[in-house]
Amino acid sequence: MSMSTSPSTASQYLKERLQKLKIYGVSDLMQHIDTFKETMGDTVNVKIDDLNNLSVLFCSLPPLLTALTCKIEKVDASLRFPHERWPEVISWKPRAFLYHNFLKNEECEHLISLAKPYMKRSRLRDPGNGGGDESSARTSTGTFIGRGHDKIVEEIENRISEFTFLPVENGEGLQVINYEVGQKFDPHYDGFGRLATFLMYLSDVDDGGETAFPMSSGRLSVSAKKGDAVLFWNKRPDGSQDPSSLHCGRPVIKGNKWASTKWFHPQEFKGSYKTQQYNPKGFIHKK
Repeated sequence: MSMSTSPSTASQYLKERLQKLKIYGVSDLMQHIDTFKETMGDTVNVKIDDLNNLSVLFCSLPPLLTALTCKIEKVDASLRFPHERWPEVISWKPRAFLYHNFLKNEECEHLISLAKPYMKRSRLRDPGNGGGDESSARTSTGTFIGRGHDKIVEEIENRISEFTFLPVENGEGLQVINYEVGQKFDPHYDGFGRLATFLMYLSDVDDGGETAFPMSSGRLSVSAKKGDAVLFWNKRPDGSQDPSSLHCGRPVIKGNKWASTKWFHPQEFKGSYKTQQYNPKGFIHKK
């Protein structure tokens, strides 16, 4: 870098270079820090003080990792830019994170428009055959959109992967669900080997419709806010079921709730119980 390079330009250069790295574990984090130190050596002709060094390092880390490691005082939500994406740790039991403004308004509307023609009564899945029956415990309607269905869906899936550090190929197709007044989903676990759940809110709800965790520490309850998303882990780090991940969709009292769920598995999802596919006639299953 030249002598004329300003500190702000150097900071931008460092961020862009470091953000290309992928961090999936402790070893990758250490490699990231080593690369950071090496990259800083490229700027020997530019004076950057220690505080700015720290800021650049944290800005270069993926969002979730920054939320877990950054010790800098939290920025009040009222001071953030409108529609700024930022993560918040909302629970440790279960491990849950809220991603503010994860989706743009047009992305929410796009998913709803794709799903509307194919919505059907939601079912409770039978672990024996992969099918399911209607139940008073789950009264919503829903459908699925296959992985990479179009450019917008693909961009959303890639963003989910970047924020969660979970590979796109480990996820199922997007499930779009709708809850009208009085509709709900009673407490349940996301089973079938699902490691984590990523729930995106596609609409605001005037009253009710919260995602609640009755076994969580602090009785966690998340209100539906258009564009926000919640990541929670169904499994503990050792692979066992986390009892605190029990959750429900409370009845909608006023309004209309649209949401989309992405379920992740520990390995590439190939439809071990059923392959998921979206075609012009709607969502279908193939054995």
